[in-house]
Amino acid sequence: MPQKRTRKTEAVKSRLLDRLRNGLYRPGDRFLSNRDVAEQFGISYQTAHRLIVELCAEGALERRPQSGTYVPGASKRFVGVQILFHRRASEDWSFGSKLLTLLKRTLDAERIDWCLDLAERYAPLKDDRLPIVWELPEVTAACARAEHQAVLINQRPASGFESLYVDGVSTDDFSGGVCAAQLLRDRTRKRRGFAVVAGPEDDARSRLRLEGFCSVLPAVVVRAGDWFYDFGYRAAAEVLQHAKHGLFCVNDQLAAGVIGWCREHGVRPPPIVGFDDAPIAESLNLTTISLPWEEMLAGVARAAKARLAGDRSAGSQQIFHPKPILRGWQSTAPSTP
Repeated sequence: MPQKRTRKTEAVKSRLLDRLRNGLYRPGDRFLSNRDVAEQFGISYQTAHRLIVELCAEGALERRPQSGTYVPGASKRFVGVQILFHRRASEDWSFGSKLLTLLKRTLDAERIDWCLDLAERYAPLKDDRLPIVWELPEVTAACARAEHQAVLINQRPASGFESLYVDGVSTDDFSGGVCAAQLLRDRTRKRRGFAVVAGPEDDARSRLRLEGFCSVLPAVVVRAGDWFYDFGYRAAAEVLQHAKHGLFCVNDQLAAGVIGWCREHGVRPPPIVGFDDAPIAESLNLTTISLPWEEMLAGVARAAKARLAGDRSAGSQQIFHPKPILRGWQSTAPSTP
């Protein structure tokens, strides 16, 4: 006589069906093994096996010999990547231009087929290509809505569904802010008289860089409101009143704006540290906290190759540590408290 079904067993089956209906699994995805079901739901291996067999018999799952249990249907395979960058990447000597050049070089070296779309806000997704996205938040949001996997560069996906479908490759912005403060502290041997030009208030990158800096040195913060040269230029007069011993700008374009203002007004700038190592930093001989460009793009290539090979697991995050690039002044031995 068959063993009577318990309420717990029925509840586990219901929860397994919920998982199959809520969008976390798509056609062709590998499902939980018998052992996974037993461990996650606190039931015996034999009960887990019976439930999986039932779900297969009902058509909710399918068994593949010597492979495992899968959601029925063929998985979608990408034939290449679709680079989706903000149109700013077409501007010479910009951060986006450098990132795009290095990305195309990396993809070519890895023999990954790519096509390019530049846009102001949004460009349509190509169903058979994996999007690699920079500075187009509407695109990453659309990927989440469409359950379309993607790779996001130099920013972390938003929490929730976006993080399930979008792989993030970014830098440790907090650590970079700490490095900037340590550089200024050790060069000047001062503990006061510093200021920061911050970027957009709603951007986590600016916030984390600022928080990292202020965890080491107290500073007067002037919020420029955006990332670009003109915003740094407009913030210069105010921030220089407080930057007696040094100034940290949360990206190189803001630093360039401050330096441009100083040149126009015949003012000698204090020691300045930028962030990113964009092309303009080298042209200005600016000390900056550099993104680990090569390491990040190698991470993008790894994520893309895994998705192109059929990996449909939840989104992952790769975070790389930035490093200081000294220009215009030499580092000193660490100061003592």
